[in-house]
Amino acid sequence: MKKYLFLAAFFVSLVAYPQEKHAKMDSTNQSSESLGDWFKRGELDFHVRNFYMATRNKGALLDYSSLATGAGMGYYSPSFKGFHVGFSGFFVFQLYEHNLRIADPSTGNVNRYEILLYDMNDLDNTRDLDRLEHLYISYLKGGFQAVFGRQSVNSPFLNEQDNRMRPNTFSGLTLRYKTNEWDIYGGAFSHVTMRGTVDWYTIEESFGVYPFGRNPFGEPSRYKDNITSKGIGMLGVQRKLNEHGNLQVYNYWAENVFNTTIAQTDWKFGMGGKGLQLGLQGFYESPTGGGNENPTMSYIMDSEQTYGIGGKAGWYAGNHAWSLNFLGISDSGRFLFPREWGRERFYASLPRERFEGNGGVTAITAKYDWKSSHNWRGALGASTVKNPDINNYGLNKYGVPSYYHFVGELDYEFDGFLKGLDLRFMVVNKTAQRPNQVPDRFRINRVDMWNFNVIMDYRF
Repeated sequence: MKKYLFLAAFFVSLVAYPQEKHAKMDSTNQSSESLGDWFKRGELDFHVRNFYMATRNKGALLDYSSLATGAGMGYYSPSFKGFHVGFSGFFVFQLYEHNLRIADPSTGNVNRYEILLYDMNDLDNTRDLDRLEHLYISYLKGGFQAVFGRQSVNSPFLNEQDNRMRPNTFSGLTLRYKTNEWDIYGGAFSHVTMRGTVDWYTIEESFGVYPFGRNPFGEPSRYKDNITSKGIGMLGVQRKLNEHGNLQVYNYWAENVFNTTIAQTDWKFGMGGKGLQLGLQGFYESPTGGGNENPTMSYIMDSEQTYGIGGKAGWYAGNHAWSLNFLGISDSGRFLFPREWGRERFYASLPRERFEGNGGVTAITAKYDWKSSHNWRGALGASTVKNPDINNYGLNKYGVPSYYHFVGELDYEFDGFLKGLDLRFMVVNKTAQRPNQVPDRFRINRVDMWNFNVIMDYRF
């Protein structure tokens, strides 16, 4: 941690030096601001998080639970001729755990959900879980912004996926230009740190940090530590079409591995706080080398070129919204995007499961969201997901059976004396569509299970 603090101090000095020089030049002016006064105008951000999670599996399969706590601090300097710096860090402690670090006796499978509260690559570490997250210099002028260093990224596939103790953070350069109608967002990234870890990885090292499933030959995937890639390139364009609709297109290029493009358009028609909402999504993915010439060690096969389409139709009235959502993925190949880099945001997506890793998928999801005038928010979601057979290695990377999915969420944001405190509850159920045909090793932590979450965040 000491080396991280040194780097943070060095970054601050990049901006502090010109400001110090400016202050000396104006020393004859009694009203000139000192360097210390300038730093005091920066913003401090404190964040405390507690997270309880429990998973209940069917029958004699192991159950899991854990309680984690953590806190962090960030500093964001004031602007100097458009430049400012920021840095933040966070630490995590384990307060309680049940069965997290032992394999299920009957299947040999290990914990899937709760271990990502900590460091999945250092199971014995329950106290020294800290990392420097943000460390960047930024330039902002008008609608243009450039950020260099360790930073958050928010896009349809590359994102924070902040649903454990700590989110993903990326290291690289981003450029953004925004007007009233346009939002152009590009970036190049060389490193990433992801939820469930405390280390930073080069992009090629990040392939396979999470469990890596099976390859199309039915063998355990062997791409971990065998991928060659210089990094990720991203370009996104968003356009406000009119008062009713907008369009966004994002392209992701993992050098020497794959290229993925997703497009989405959303529309609202109505008046008086009521109306119709419609949406359409589509993506296309193709290999650009697979990361390794050896097919048994590549991330994506040369023959895998897949696509998908999603749709949304709904109605909103005041603080309530209902929608019916669809996703279909072609059986021409698996939809692949490293889970280490983010969570896909399809209309049909629900927490605690993904479509990544599968081809030949059909999903239908009903959603209801509401927000009260007294700081309460809630959501319900239910879906039916038809996956390829678990023995279809070419289209089902992780062996997830077809399932029914239910999610309920309730959130309360405090005000007054406790302003900044947020309390969230979430319960998830996944049930196999044909439970009698699912072996226990494909059941545990996948289907016929409940997942419970209580999350407390306090920011000030």
